[in-house]
Amino acid sequence: GFPYTRRCRLTNSSPVPLTFQLRVSDDGTQPAVDSVDQIRRDTDPAWREGIHFYVEPREFTMNPSQGTILPQGHQDIEVTLCSNTVMEFYRRMLVDLEGIGRGVATLIITARCLVPELQVSSPVLLYDECHLKVPYERKIIIRNPSHLPGCYGLIPQKRKEDSAVLYSSPKPCGIVQPQSTAEIPVVVEVQALGTHRTNVV
Repeated sequence: GFPYTRRCRLTNSSPVPLTFQLRVSDDGTQPAVDSVDQIRRDTDPAWREGIHFYVEPREFTMNPSQGTILPQGHQDIEVTLCSNTVMEFYRRMLVDLEGIGRGVATLIITARCLVPELQVSSPVLLYDECHLKVPYERKIIIRNPSHLPGCYGLIPQKRKEDSAVLYSSPKPCGIVQPQSTAEIPVVVEVQALGTHRTNVV
């Protein structure tokens, strides 16, 4: 879900203008999910169930993806991969030329998508003594020891009428940069007397 962009150049060495269109072999059609967009939708069921695609995601975009290059001219192209799949990519960017043919030129694209393993600094948040139905806040510290950015989200609580503890967060989702930490504030409200323990995921 983190877009990564590289650049290439198309050159027209012919004496006539060429109209081109770019496409990537074996790419999907449904838009990929960007991590920045994902954290804006903190109630999205995808946080609990994972992202489901009805068709394969379109993980490559080109800008511009079509146009006309003047004789002896060139066009710089930005190729962006926003991967939603943990895998190694081997794709071909194909150049179709209007009036000439499809796939008249090819650029090989290789990439490897990884997901960093984020760590929770302490598996237990202690709230000590709490008054009934009074909000109390503590912070979960998320560590990212890797060289890649990571996306995290606190899954919304499935509340029931008899839930002894209610929890929520004013900032449940975010991005933790490489070799750094991030804080998730967790607010709890105790609904019944006694000692309680609840899982926050």
